Amino acid sequence: MEEAKIWKIIIEWGVAQNPGMSPDPKNWSNDNFLTVKTTLQNCLPHIRYFQIPGVDVIDHLQPYRRILDDNLWDDIMKRLISPSKPISSVILPSRVVLTQNLPPSTIINEAHAAEITSWIDKKADAYSATNYPYEFKLLLRGTRDGLLLLHFGIYVISKRMLL
Repeated sequence: MEEAKIWKIIIEWGVAQNPGMSPDPKNWSNDNFLTVKTTLQNCLPHIRYFQIPGVDVIDHLQPYRRILDDNLWDDIMKRLISPSKPISSVILPSRVVLTQNLPPSTIINEAHAAEITSWIDKKADAYSATNYPYEFKLLLRGTRDGLLLLHFGIYVISKRMLL
């Protein structure tokens, strides 16, 4: 999952934890920013801010810059403007996207799983067969009369943990 999308989900969660708060940060008071910052204090250190593309920094981070430490925001801006300049903030390593290899005896293959996950996320373009954000676990498998004429499987689908 892209880091900007992780950021947006964390912000949405933080706002949802504070009922009555406007989802639009333009309508927030200083107390609202402080409340969201406090709510997200355990999540914010896990964001890979320096892997968020510049356009996403402007579109998605900048409206919430007051929940970030001033030094971190200055380093994000410094990295965007002049990537070779040293910064003092911790740069977390890139996320490793684990690909799930379905065993060869499964009823659906990776292409099917990628297509199904695209439907779940209502994506116009399908996920790649090696990188989709859900995990499929076979719960039940069966055949009729031992023949492969009627072969079925019931799967449970869960979102992969990214943090």
